Amino acid sequence: ACGDTSDEASNNDVDSGNEKSSLSIIMNEWDVKPTPNYKMGKHIKPGDLDITLTNAGQLEHNLFVLNQSSYDDFNLLDDGTADLSEIEVLLEIDNVMPGNNGTGSISNLEPGTYAFICNVPGHYASGTVGKFIVR
Repeated sequence: ACGDTSDEASNNDVDSGNEKSSLSIIMNEWDVKPTPNYKMGKHIKPGDLDITLTNAGQLEHNLFVLNQSSYDDFNLLDDGTADLSEIEVLLEIDNVMPGNNGTGSISNLEPGTYAFICNVPGHYASGTVGKFIVR
C-alpha cells in the first residue's frame, strides 16, 4: 500500500509539457512591442504558445517566427523581403491590415531564444524585428 502511494505521487509529478502560454506582439512602422518582453525579465514557459499580432500602424504587417535566435544578416531579395529559404519558419501570420489582429499557434516550443520578423517588402530592412525567450 505504501509503495502504491509513492507510485501515484511520482506519476502526478510528471510534467505533461503542454503548458499553454500567450505572446502579444504589437507592430507599427518600425517598432515592435512583444509582451511578455524579455528585456523586462519576462519569459514564456516551454510548451504550446498562442501568438497574437496586433497591427497598430498605418501599413500592413506580417509575422515570421524563426527557429533561431538571430534575425541579423538575411539577404534581401529583389522584392525587398528577407530571404528565408534556408531558415526554418515555425509560424507565419499572413499580412494583417492596420487596426486588425492575426493569430497563430506553435506547439511544444522548447526552451531557447526565438527571433521574429515582419517580412512585408522593406519592413525587415527597416528594423521591424524582435525576439522572445522560452525558459
